[in-house]
Amino acid sequence: MATIFYIRKGSKSEKIASSRDVSVEDLTSLYGSAASIYQYVKGAGSPYISMDHEPANASSDPAHIVVKIEGNEVNQDTFPDEGFYMVNVNPET
Repeated sequence: MATIFYIRKGSKSEKIASSRDVSVEDLTSLYGSAASIYQYVKGAGSPYISMDHEPANASSDPAHIVVKIEGNEVNQDTFPDEGFYMVNVNPET
């Protein structure tokens, strides 16, 4: 399973609006399977660190989408490393 984090801008810093677990197949169906859509963030820590602060602005669209890939989901085509990936939801820009 992969975890998708939807991160919104808050008044102090970016905050998690929500997260959910999905299969990698569902993830690539949702955003695509091209490796260029997912930017690996080497050494990134969990986005959960933002949850101790005030809540995010629920009316705003997510500023970022982050995906956590577990070791058993690593594959050479799309997710070559375990860890966190920023999702480019507009790869043509």
